[in-house]
Amino acid sequence: MSERLFRRAARLGRGLGPAAAGDLAATGVATVARLLGPVVVRGGIDDGITAGDRRVITIAALIYAGLLVAQYVSQRISQYAVAWLGQRYLMQLRSAVFAHLLRLDMAFYGRSKAGVLVSRMTNDIESIQDFAEEGAVTLVTNLLTIIGVAVAMLLVDVTASLQVMSLILVLIALSFVFQAFAGRAYREVREQIGRVLATLQEGITGVRVVQAFTREREQAGTFGTVSADYLDANMATARAVAWYFPSVEILRIAGYGALLFFGGRRVISGDMSFGTVVSLLLYLDWFFSPITNLSNTVNQMQSASAGLQKLFRLMDTPPAVVDAPDAVDLPDRLGGRVVFDRVSFGYVPDLLVVEEVSLAIAPGERVAIVGETGAGKSTLARLALRFYDPTLGVVSLDGHDLRTVSQASRSHHVVLIPQEGFLFNGTLRENLAYARPGATDDEVWAVCAEVGIADWVRTLPERLDTLVRERGSRFSAGERQLVALARAMLADPAVIVLDEATANLDPETEARVEGALGTVLAGRTAIVIAHRLRSAERADRVVMMDAGRVIALGAHHDLVRESAEYAHLVSVWERGILR
Repeated sequence: MSERLFRRAARLGRGLGPAAAGDLAATGVATVARLLGPVVVRGGIDDGITAGDRRVITIAALIYAGLLVAQYVSQRISQYAVAWLGQRYLMQLRSAVFAHLLRLDMAFYGRSKAGVLVSRMTNDIESIQDFAEEGAVTLVTNLLTIIGVAVAMLLVDVTASLQVMSLILVLIALSFVFQAFAGRAYREVREQIGRVLATLQEGITGVRVVQAFTREREQAGTFGTVSADYLDANMATARAVAWYFPSVEILRIAGYGALLFFGGRRVISGDMSFGTVVSLLLYLDWFFSPITNLSNTVNQMQSASAGLQKLFRLMDTPPAVVDAPDAVDLPDRLGGRVVFDRVSFGYVPDLLVVEEVSLAIAPGERVAIVGETGAGKSTLARLALRFYDPTLGVVSLDGHDLRTVSQASRSHHVVLIPQEGFLFNGTLRENLAYARPGATDDEVWAVCAEVGIADWVRTLPERLDTLVRERGSRFSAGERQLVALARAMLADPAVIVLDEATANLDPETEARVEGALGTVLAGRTAIVIAHRLRSAERADRVVMMDAGRVIALGAHHDLVRESAEYAHLVSVWERGILR
């Protein structure tokens, strides 16, 4: 983990310093208690067993037992503190990443794979969680142990310690080489798991299309290819591990052999006590064991580092739509006049999908935008929601350039009703009041009555407190759409952008939604992304687009006579080729 990455990761843990200091203190106590053990053993052997003094042996045993108790208590405190710190840190990290995701513009989501984003919030977070819950305490404990053991060995016998520690230099060199190889390998593993999840999600989401065209084998082949790449990435990490850990074990055995050889000869010559050799052997085991543990921790740290890099790269993605420093709030009440003044927009430079559009929509007017797929009608409507900022030109609301208006203020006055009513997991009340969390029950019931769903809500087991499952799966498509209409009406916007809300409904439900829609749109400016003849017929004016340009504008009955392109589209609708 680079210093820059570490510093940035540490900044996310602001406020956790006191708890971290307490954990470090507990870890220090546990380490000191453990390091004093071999000193007590040496005294028990040299002054007790060798000298035949039972009293010394008893005292040494009691002191050793006390050290074990101190080590046990302090380790429990340390492990609990690390778990608390890790979970708090992960909570803050998740919140920061999710908050940033919500600020990113629609263009970002248009070019990003949902599976990759899910992988960032699941697999990458899990890799950090593994290190936070296990690796962090191992890292701190073993670093303190290595330092303490080195000091203790030098205090016990400088000559023997230096003879053994020369092997540590070789181990340190191997560790640096391992970190270089493993770091690249773990970053590649993180990258490949994101691709696997993206391909898996795409295949499951589009399974109807896959089966309709009998492309199961080809889709499985695509998944097999990315799975093979994931396997290769994992095997690269396995190759790094395969040579490193056996090397560590060989060096440890060599250290034992060197200590027994040189220490044993000195014991025979009377230059070293037997207790000193035993204590040095214990320390040597504690020297190599922490290094081996740190090597395992390096795996977790490399994986966590790769996960952090991907999350920070995501957090470094700047939102294309942001509030200007001097952004203002709109007045509480607006007329709802929307003006597109020579507006052009492209998702990528030099490729415009909306070009030189000038259109003024009067307060309370209903305008339908029609055109073939890819004509730019949805993009034009989204510009009114400020999902994107125009590349050229100005989109204004009651004379206010949307780029000079705060997004929070804009969202109160311009509301989207999507084609499929999207409901969040929670209560029905929370979904209805999503745009106005402070709405009273009386206000919610009043809107339900106006939209015509009050009787239906009363039939539900918990009425407004009825739990809505994920995406509103317990309700029908029509019921979800009616709730979405009531939600929009409760927001009381001046402008509504409607993405053909009656599509894919049965005739009876469609009639209910159409009736509710008329209530919601009454007195409000409406921009309708129309896919059917009926929506165009009911509009005050129709805007026909082709290749990002407006090619016809006027009332439906006028355009049928005056625009050959629109007349052709109407004939297609009437023949039922397009609904």
